[in-house]
Amino acid sequence: MNRPPPPDHPPATEPIAAIVMAAGAGSRFGFRPKGLLQRDGEALLARQLRLLAQAGVSRRVVVLGHHAGDITALLRKLRAQPAQAGLSWVVNPAPDDGPGSSLRCGLASLPEDLDGVLVLLGDQPLLEPQDLRAVLQAWAERAPGIELVLPLHAGQPGHPLVFGPQARQAVMAAQGGAGLREWRRAHPEQVQALPVDHPRCTTDIDTEADLSTLAAAHGVHLRWPAGPARDQHRNQ
Repeated sequence: MNRPPPPDHPPATEPIAAIVMAAGAGSRFGFRPKGLLQRDGEALLARQLRLLAQAGVSRRVVVLGHHAGDITALLRKLRAQPAQAGLSWVVNPAPDDGPGSSLRCGLASLPEDLDGVLVLLGDQPLLEPQDLRAVLQAWAERAPGIELVLPLHAGQPGHPLVFGPQARQAVMAAQGGAGLREWRRAHPEQVQALPVDHPRCTTDIDTEADLSTLAAAHGVHLRWPAGPARDQHRNQ
């Protein structure tokens, strides 16, 4: 007899791969790798990859740039876990060119026949599995002609977002730091907003002050791990 899936079962989706953006220098954070900040003993980047696995996204690529050495050490440990068998990573040789440049590096490493690509940031400390599943569900149920689904909180677009082949082609053809943001602004009729009533999709960490705000507003405390990442002050 067929039984209904458990409540946390991810929605049935088209073939989707994920890109996690983690190429930044952390210049406003003392040039340290923000993705290695820990929440409850788990690095933020590891947490993002776990959430993707829980949402049913099996193919995941992390885009590195600055601090690639420190972060690669973490990714190698993660890939040894059965749940992270689909994990890979690439290094953007010019991460200072902007997010479009890093996104193209990630896209170039993925199959061309995907129906959609999910993108999230490596330093979003509040995301939960239901946030990823909600965006994937909205993508699966999108109207004809929609090429981008993104969460929107208080008028601010956030991550994770999902985009399709036409948007992907445009991003790959762009130059420098130009990427999905420019395409979104030029094609509003192909964008579907997913209104959300919480800031989880729009909260990331840019400065030391953000850590205090995060703790005061949400009770979430981030700490550096012991070791080189804590004292890292130069670009990798």
